[in-house]
Formats: sequence, structure tokens, C-alpha cells
Amino acid sequence: MYSGCFTLSDIDRMGISAPVFRTIVVGILAAGAATYAASIAVTHRKHKKASPRSNPPTLSYPDYALSEHTFLSPSTGRTISWAEYGSPESKNVVIYEHGLPGSRILPVGPNIKGKDIRVLAMDRPGIGFTSLPLTGRTVMETAISDVYELLDHLEISEKVILCGFSAGGPHVLGIMFTHPEKIRATYCLGPATYLDEKINWDDLAAGPKSTNWWTKNFPCYTAFDMVLRADKIVDCSNIIESMKNFSSKGDATFLSENPVEAKGWQNVNYEAYRQGITGYLQSCMEIFGRVSTNPWPVVGDIVHQKGIEGQKVVIIHRESDHLTPASGSRDLIRRLKAAGADAEFVFPEGPEGGHFQALNYGMDYILACECA
Repeated sequence: MYSGCFTLSDIDRMGISAPVFRTIVVGILAAGAATYAASIAVTHRKHKKASPRSNPPTLSYPDYALSEHTFLSPSTGRTISWAEYGSPESKNVVIYEHGLPGSRILPVGPNIKGKDIRVLAMDRPGIGFTSLPLTGRTVMETAISDVYELLDHLEISEKVILCGFSAGGPHVLGIMFTHPEKIRATYCLGPATYLDEKINWDDLAAGPKSTNWWTKNFPCYTAFDMVLRADKIVDCSNIIESMKNFSSKGDATFLSENPVEAKGWQNVNYEAYRQGITGYLQSCMEIFGRVSTNPWPVVGDIVHQKGIEGQKVVIIHRESDHLTPASGSRDLIRRLKAAGADAEFVFPEGPEGGHFQALNYGMDYILACECA
């Protein structure tokens, strides 16, 4: 009885030798791969040649920042961009590192206007108006350098507070590791710690679970897929609907009930792709794929850090966060304490929240603890 399997004997009966058959198969696969690579190259070239985006009037966000600025790095000649919130006279200086996608725009900006806090929110390399890293340097290395160049530019000598939201959480840890003597306190709000072995992957929503599995196991494919989907990625008009798949119903409800803040997040994402997808893609590959030859410090590397003994680090995370699970933050606290840091885990109670409320809660917490 015929088994249904196609064997080399069947090929011989067809008059095709095995070597010829293998050549045909290899040729078909090579042609498919070449076509796929060509489509990626064409798409990438199209986006690379596209003119920089301008912020459309429909995305106006009332009073989101006191001011916006850029300056040229004296060491590299790159443009560094940031926005300022709160009160420019305050000595409580906060460096804000955004998530992915993200930008210098702080959706809670109107809530802290006039309060005794000065927040400097920076566009990371390749985001908003900040230039891409120099060749051979990672986003993380460049972002750390940008922070301290900004402080020098503004002649800020007092110790500063670091605040990192989501993917900005590991970034502020990297900034603290570099010069702990210049940091007063470090706050990580819903930090992204996907790479740690203590993550409970069942905590993730369907969208990030799929995305992070592919990025971790097949980073090159993920990069190619993101380039091909660039047009869809930079469409930020459906942010509330996206939250249902990539975070939680709590986030979607929160944004639908707070239209001004939802418009702020829409503007955040739009600015993230002002220069196209390159900066966002490079950051994603570094934080989730770790394909860099000189990767920045992530959670698993904390045990090797020196000089952070006694450093104040506060992790704020909600159990209902299904975009960056709280299970990773619990292990993050353990590692920080093992390295000698004065680490504290804050678990906000209350109704179903999600990922984005961590920024609101965290900023209120910083105001209460550091600016009283």
C-alpha cells in the first residue's frame, strides 16, 4: 500500500536524479529567500529616503511641556533633544527615560505643571529629534552619554533622580551603574525585564507574548518583519484598540476615559517614529533580542555591578500589568539587593490597572517621596 510519502525512489521513477532534484529544491528556496530579502531592501530604502515627519495639528497636546530644546553634543556633533516639565526653578531634577515606542513627550506633563519638580524628558538616540548612535555604538551606550552631556550643558551639578518607564527602566539602571555618585534615587516604573529567567510568561498578553518569543529566538526575522510592517507600526491612530491586545483591558479603559492623556500617548508614539523606524528597531533589538556585540546591562547582569551599594532603587509595578509582567520586577529587586542596592518594591493596590497607569502612579510617588 502506498504510504503517502514522497521518496527518492519515486523521483527516480520520474526520471529525475537525486542530485538534480536537490538542486531544484535548493534553487526554489534560494529564489524565495532572495525575493524576501529584496522586498525588505526595497521597503527599507523607501523609508530611509522618506522625509522626516512633522507633527500634524490634529495631534496637538495642550500644555504637555513647558518647553522643548535641542543642542549639539560637543563630543560627537550629534543632536540631543529633550522637553522640560514641572518647574524650571526646582532643584528636584528628574531625568525621564521613555519606553518603546516612546519619546520626550510625557503624557502626565500637565499633572505636574508648577509643582516642585523639574523633569527633563529625553528623546533617546534615533527617536524624536535625537540623532542615531554613531557607528559601532549601541543605543544604551549613547543614551548614557547623552544624559551626562545634557547635565553638563545645563550646568546641573546636584544629584539627580532617574525615572524610567517600561523599556526605560533598564536604561535608568544602566545610567545609575555608570555614575552612581551622581544619582540621588532611581525609579523603575513597570520596567521591561523580559530576558530574565524568573519571568512568568503566562502573565503576558497575547501580543507581547508572541512578539517577545520571536524577538528572543529569531531576532533577525523580527527585525525584517518590523521593517516590512513599518507603515502599520507608525500609524498611531488606534492606540486604545491596540491596548486590548498588547496590555490589558484596564489600560484600554483608562485611556478611553482620559481622552487628553490618550491623545498624549498617541503623540508620544508619533514622535517615536519622527525619523522613521530605524531608532525604534535598533532599541528593540538591543533590549529584547540582545544581538549587539556589546550589549548594555540588563537585569541578568546586575549581579556583576560594583559601586551601587546603598543606592536607592524603587520598582513600581502592578500585578495587572500584562505587557511587562511584575514577576520580572520581583526578581529584579532580588538581584539589586544582592548587589548591595537599597531596593524597594512598591505594589500599587486598587482596581484593574495595567501598564500605563504605572507612569501616573510613579510620578505621584516621586513627588511625595522626593519633592515634599
